Amino acid sequence: MEINYPLDRLNTWKIGGPAEAVYWPQSIVDLSIVWQRAQAAKTPIWLIGRGSNLLLPDEGLPGITLVTTSLCAIEWSEYSVQVEAGYTLARLSQEVGERGWSGLEFARGIPGSVGGAVMMNAGAHGGEMAPRIISITALWADGTVKKLERADLEFGYRFCSLRGNAWVVAAQLEFSPGDREQILSRMKENLNTRAVNQPLEKPNAGSIFRNPPGDSAGRLIETAGWKGKRMGGAQVSDKHANFIVNNGDAKAKDVLALIEAITRDIQSKFGIKLQTEVAYFKEA
Repeated sequence: MEINYPLDRLNTWKIGGPAEAVYWPQSIVDLSIVWQRAQAAKTPIWLIGRGSNLLLPDEGLPGITLVTTSLCAIEWSEYSVQVEAGYTLARLSQEVGERGWSGLEFARGIPGSVGGAVMMNAGAHGGEMAPRIISITALWADGTVKKLERADLEFGYRFCSLRGNAWVVAAQLEFSPGDREQILSRMKENLNTRAVNQPLEKPNAGSIFRNPPGDSAGRLIETAGWKGKRMGGAQVSDKHANFIVNNGDAKAKDVLALIEAITRDIQSKFGIKLQTEVAYFKEA
């Protein structure tokens, strides 16, 4: 347990004030026990993974912030794997590919954790998590842990029906046999594409907005003239308009101001209400 721990160390945007207390559970049982104790004591509690799709508040967070990065147990079977939420998605993708298994080529460059990827049905390069899922294990608001089969869940574009109801703590995923060299080659191509098109050199949280049906959020934002514009230390990337980067001293308020201004402008100019992909934690 760390007291007054800087939240900017827990997310890829490198933004956020001090957390009152941060704890890294060492097992799902450990996580459940801490969660239930906090609930019983009416202590605010927050759960995050690798923070790659998350904006954390300048004021910090009260109570206990649980970080799942130590939940990395993994068990391999024939063309399937049981893996805990804190396992890095990019690492899993590489390991799956090394085995000559197909299905996670799209995920090689995604910086988040398995849990977060399932929770938002992460995707890229025409692929997404949903087709790979056999079952998930989830932590519910009362601290209980339950397993759900794929048929119990609904998925859509950057959507899983668990969001707002529970948190993924483990997943069972399935793959199909493929040509190892072709799989690894495709991963390398995807990594190169990301390097060329995304501002990986500066702290960011990936795509800010979901693509509206039949269009690209980045195209709309660029057409509206937002590329390169700044508010405080936050800037719309010169490389990709659907990314907001931290120029070194960005605050959550700067990012939020940019998001709100872009949302209003796109609504005014194109009649399209952009929806954010990134999550924002704040005290209720």
